[in-house]
Amino acid sequence: MGDDEQHSSHNIEVGDIVRESSLIIPPDRKSWTGLVVYIDKMVYELHSHLGPFEDLVAIHWFQAGYVESLPASVIRLVQKAKKNS
Repeated sequence: MGDDEQHSSHNIEVGDIVRESSLIIPPDRKSWTGLVVYIDKMVYELHSHLGPFEDLVAIHWFQAGYVESLPASVIRLVQKAKKNS
């Protein structure tokens, strides 16, 4: 796991540019980049209803042209969205 794979994804917000973690990329393609379009806070759990829970993030993948929902732990922040003043 590279250094970029250890960065926290808990600060991801709608409008941010993200990419997939190397943990979920199929061996026959490169990492996709996308735009966060929606976040369900603390609703995803992997193993049991006891938690821990994490955000479920909906991402519009530029390369694929569709929206996919993934747990925050498998996406990586590329660039934060600009804040309006």
